[in-house]
Amino acid sequence: MLRLNVIIASTRPGRVGPSVARWFHEFAVKQGLFDTHLVDLADFDLPVYDEPNHPRLGKYEHAHTRRWSESVAAADAFVFVTPEYNYGPTPALLNALNYVYSEWGYKPCSFVSYGGVSGGLRAVQMTKLTMSALRLVPHRRGRHHPRW
Repeated sequence: MLRLNVIIASTRPGRVGPSVARWFHEFAVKQGLFDTHLVDLADFDLPVYDEPNHPRLGKYEHAHTRRWSESVAAADAFVFVTPEYNYGPTPALLNALNYVYSEWGYKPCSFVSYGGVSGGLRAVQMTKLTMSALRLVPHRRGRHHPRW
């Protein structure tokens, strides 16, 4: 069975992301199509990128990077549960995306977005640019919920 990582992209205190992610995770588990895992970026405690080598090389010196690399490499697909910060993605998500490179390669991804008047859609559009550079394959359609 393929592994799906549902990634909570916000790390700030008081965030809504975990409840939105749990809602989607339960939905995905009920579908029974994937081995679905809930992954919280906050659990990795990634500082602003601090590796001396380019991520493409995979020569990670820090334990937090190796843990993140293993989590990303283990997944076959991703759903990013993300709010919108100032019309864009969360700094934590961009940082996490940039921490590794080869581990993302050609894996499909989608979004559950929330927040702001657009329900997070502007953040998703901006994040797709970075994901394309990392060779992730963003699904054209996603879900947003303006209520959260």
